[in-house]
This record gives sequence, structure tokens and C-alpha cells, in this order.
Amino acid sequence: MKRYFFIFSFLISTFYCFAQKQANIWYFGNRAGLDFNQIPPQPLNNSNLNSVEGTSSIADNNGKLLFYTNGLAIMNRKHLLMKNGGALAGHPSSTNNTVIVPLPGNDSIYYVFTTGAANEANQQFQYNIVNMKGDGGLGEVEPGGMNAIIEDKIFEKLAAIKHCNNKDTWIVVHKWNSDEYHSYLLTAAGLSFSPVVSNTGLIIGGYELNELGTLKFSAKGSKFVAVHPLENDGVELMDFDNTTGIFSNPIVFHPNVTPLSLGVYGAEFSPDGRLLYVTSNDYEAQKATLYQFDITSHNVAAIEASKQIIHQNTDFLAGNLQIGPDLKMYMAMFNDTSVSVIENPNTYGTGCNFVYNKIYLGTQSNTPVQYGLPTFVQSYFDTSSNPYDFTRLPGNCLDRNITFKINRLSGIDSVKWNFGDSQQSQALQPTHIYATPGFYDVKLIVYKIDCSGLNDTIVRKIWIADSDKFLGADTSSCSAFNMEIGVEEIFGVNYLWNTGLTSNKITTSGFGDYWLEMEQNGCKIRDSIKVSQMPKPTVSLGRDTNVCKSKPVILKTVSANYDSYLWSTGETTSSIQVNQIGTYHVTISKNFCEASDTIQVLVGDCDVYIPSAFTPNNDNLNETFGVVDNTALQYFSLQIYNKWGQLIFNSNDVTKKWDGTFKGKNMPNGTYVWMLNYTNIRGRKFYEQGTVMLIR
Repeated sequence: MKRYFFIFSFLISTFYCFAQKQANIWYFGNRAGLDFNQIPPQPLNNSNLNSVEGTSSIADNNGKLLFYTNGLAIMNRKHLLMKNGGALAGHPSSTNNTVIVPLPGNDSIYYVFTTGAANEANQQFQYNIVNMKGDGGLGEVEPGGMNAIIEDKIFEKLAAIKHCNNKDTWIVVHKWNSDEYHSYLLTAAGLSFSPVVSNTGLIIGGYELNELGTLKFSAKGSKFVAVHPLENDGVELMDFDNTTGIFSNPIVFHPNVTPLSLGVYGAEFSPDGRLLYVTSNDYEAQKATLYQFDITSHNVAAIEASKQIIHQNTDFLAGNLQIGPDLKMYMAMFNDTSVSVIENPNTYGTGCNFVYNKIYLGTQSNTPVQYGLPTFVQSYFDTSSNPYDFTRLPGNCLDRNITFKINRLSGIDSVKWNFGDSQQSQALQPTHIYATPGFYDVKLIVYKIDCSGLNDTIVRKIWIADSDKFLGADTSSCSAFNMEIGVEEIFGVNYLWNTGLTSNKITTSGFGDYWLEMEQNGCKIRDSIKVSQMPKPTVSLGRDTNVCKSKPVILKTVSANYDSYLWSTGETTSSIQVNQIGTYHVTISKNFCEASDTIQVLVGDCDVYIPSAFTPNNDNLNETFGVVDNTALQYFSLQIYNKWGQLIFNSNDVTKKWDGTFKGKNMPNGTYVWMLNYTNIRGRKFYEQGTVMLIR
């Protein structure tokens, strides 16, 4: 809606015996979401996408998120931009802008279909392909053929439903300025680019925003509705043959007695397909209405006569409707804090139990709910059309005696099993004993009784673990925050730590016991590891020491049993030689633990040495005259005289040197007399004199 108006797993369900889990995670609106793996569904606030209208998300057969999209970008299960997934050509202000469809017969390839928006430059029908084995199992968009164009200009909406064989999928769009519906079939061989074309007689064209409004299949795929707002303000209802892809028996009825400034927008069938719910908005009056119709007659007059007003609201504009995995119906309202719920959508009249703003998703300032809810393959909500699949009965992954169970037995003529070790069975619920641990590709062929006359082949990888000691031996560390523990990632295995993390490896956050539970297709196995504190090493450089330039000292640790050394000088040897006073320290490591010590090197009892010449010529060599070595003295006095006996330098600081000047002027070359008196640290007094040659 444009702002011109302001809008490796299995299908056996733990919580809902009637719904497939691919639709268990919803992301929509302004970073809003719902998790249907819990009862009631719980809000999610970890989305990294926003959309005013269309979105789509997909989970695996266990209900774990795989990825989601707003038509512009794809986020992986870690809520990071999927590799190559940042340049889709959809539009977030498009009624049903995207739908994710698994490639039949493949456990890792998904087609992401997108369309643009009315009054926008791009209104093309396109697709991208996601390979879930890419990027280390996080998925990546295949770079070849990104945004592949299927049609150049369609309505800003699309819908998807399973073929009657419950394997292939129809994707349906409406051609602009036409009465044509185009049904594209996705099979194991890929997408057919030759659509099945159906003409309904109702041409939608003219004002471009007339293309707003939803397209929606009933869960069984036998009924189809197209909502046409604005100048048409009507609902187009028709039959659909999910064997041929042909639409037939179109009728048009009008929920609003007189056309409204915006009119109808969203629609959804009750799970049993007998009732149709439609949302409508009077933009000028700022009034939203939720209608219910009995469509069993497929007669315009009877349908309009059955109209029930389920809810009206003057605070928000009504958005889309969507059946959930719990077979309740969910309703979005623009800039709302919550989603509303129809608790019993199969019940005619007010007994359907509409609950306004039932599930709170965020504050009004964040406006989490917008016009849209996710678009799914609508067959996910059909209790009788679950694709055939199987699981091993829950147990320990070490068990070699495995019982397999098919998710549903209806429509089956016979089956054939291949257990991946050359053994076979034709039992509906076989038990098989594996001789050795490992991974096995188990194949089930279901010979069906349905419209297709075909059979389904399902292959699932199962794991027979060879040990429950996969975390290794207990370990220790100097730091509680830097130890990585875990296992190498196994495709198709789910991980759960006692910390709540779900990755195959974690970094420890403290000392103590950790356990990891691994689950794969019904089996579980758990191992524990203790992370204890390792005794830290100690290091000592001994007592502080003295040094003379002419007599260097060796610095070394008292113990030499360390793995590495790093001195403050940058040296990495076990000992270093120094002849300068100062502070020195060493850091040692032992078994990846570190310790440090510091030593002071002080002036020692050094011999006093006076040179016979110096050259203050600014070449940085022999620039000054004085005691060459720093030495510890009790008393020190140095005087220097020129040839006329004049005192030109005097110091009581052994570190102070004569630079060849007197009263700021350079003294001439020649011989100068010096006299030295000092008392060493032992109290012995000395007197020395001599001459020094100044040479420039």
C-alpha cells in the first residue's frame, strides 16, 4: 500500500498436530515477529528488517528459522545479511511482495519470488535462489541469475499453493491492465516459464494504485480471492484447479455498500474454506472494518447477504489477515502495538471470537505492526495436505535399533523403505537394526492414491552416534572467559547448551560444568565437560640489582621451566644482558597461562673513569666530558680550569658533563686541567687530577 493512504528435519509437530512447521516463525512490520513454536505464540524482537507491507519467512521442518526477507534483503537465521542477499528487487511497500518456496525434492534450495510496487519504477516479477548449504550452513543467494525476471509488469501481489501432488507449487500473479491470472509451476526440475493463463473478465487497469490489495488461496487450494480496492472496491472470488492451474467461476461482490476512499485491502479464508474474512478502510473517516462472509454458495447475492461485521475501529487502519500454524487468524492494523486474533475462524458470526490487540509486540513509538503479515505457501495451513515425511521415534542417538514413523497414513497405497545400508522394508512403521554407527541416508517411497498418480520419495539423513563422549576430557584454563569448547558442526544437527546457546561451539563464561545436547531427526545425545581453574604460574627475577656500563648484568628468572618469555626490551630469550639502569619486566607463559615480574636495575659501585679528550662538534660522538660511567658515590666534585687557572666548570653531580663552553661561548681547542674529589659508597676518599684535550 502506498503512503498516499497510510497501510534435515521433520514435519511431525510437537505443538500442532495439524500444521506444518515451515510457517512457525513470522517476521513482519517494523522489526516485529511471532514464534509459533510456543503456545500461545510469543513475540519476537530480534528482527533486523522492516516493511510497511509484504514479508516472507521460512523455517525448517522442526520450526527453526532458516531465513526471512522484506523483498529487498534476506536475513539468515543469525539475523545477519545473507551472503549475496542485499540486493533483491522487491519493495517493502507492496501488498504481497515476496514469497519463499522450497524447491520440490530438495532439502536446501529455496526460490524467493519478489515483485515491485505500484507507482514505482520496478514492477517486475522476479526470483532469486537460496542455497542453505552455502556460507557454512547459513545460506547464500546464488550469484548467477540474481533477480531473474519472469514477467515485466504485474500487480504488487503474489500467492502460492501446492499442486495436488503435494510436491510441486503454483505461484500466481495478476497481469496489469488485464483480466489475466498467470499460474507458474515450480517442480523439482525448476520453474516453468510458460504460465497457465486464466481470464476472469474483470480487467484491472487505469489508476495504477488499483493494483493494491491481497491475493490469497484457501488452505486446500480450491478457492482463490483477489481484493481490488480504490476505484473497484470489490472482492473477486473464484475456483482454482490445483492440478491444472486454471481459475474458473469468477464472481465479484462488494463488502462496502458504497465505495470508500480506500476500500477493501486484506482477505483470508477460514481453515475449513467456508468463510471469507475481508478488511476494509474508510480513509476519510479513519474507520476500519473487518467483515466475514459465508462463501459456500458461491453466489453474489447470498454472499453479500451473509455479511457480518466482526469488528470496527476508528483508531487504526486495517491491514492484512493471515491464518497461523495454530489455525487461528491474525490481523494487522497500521502503526499498532499489537496484532488482533480471531480465535475460532471456522465459526460464523460473532462466535468467531475476535480479540482486539491480543498479542503485544512493542510500544506505540516503535509502531511494530504495519499493514502487512508474512506471505506463505498457503498449503502449510491445510491439515490434510502435509507432504509425506517420516521420522525416527524419539530416543538416544546411540541406539542402533531404530523405529521409523510416517507423518500421515492417509492417501497411501504402499511404501518402500531403503535404510541406507542395503536393507529394505515395505512395512508402514518398520524397525531396523544398524550394525555400525555413522550417517545413513534413509529413503522412503510412498506410492500414493491422489490426483497425480505419482509417488513421493523422501530422503532423510540419520545419525547413529558412536559415543556419547563427544566433548572430550575435562579441562582447565587460567581464564574462565577464553576457553572454546564444543564440536565440529554436523549438518542437520541441532545444538543446545545448558547456557541456552544453540551453536556447535561456545566460549566459556566462567568455571564450572557445561553440557551440550545434540538432536538430529528425533534422537538426542548429551555430554558434559568440567572447566576448572588452572593454577597460575609464578615468576621471579630476584632482588633488585646494580649495574655499571663496563660491567653488564644478566637478568633471568629464578626458575627456567616456562614455555615463552617476553621482556620489556622486546627480547624473547630466557635471559637478557643489560648495562643501563632502569626498570625491567618479563612476562612468561606456561600452559597458556601468564605471569609477570619486575626488577629495578640501579647504579652500582662502578670505577670512576675520566677520558683524555672529547670532541664537541655536534656529530653525536664524544660530545661531553665527565665521568664515563654512572656510579654510586657519597660525595663528588669536579672542577675544570683553563690555561690561565680560571675555573670554567664545576659540578657536584656525577651525571653532569662539560659541553666545552663557558658562559655560553665555545672554548677554543687546547688542553684543560681537571681536578676530581669523590667518596665511594664504602666511604673511601679519592683525589685525582689530569688534563683533557678539547678538539673540535
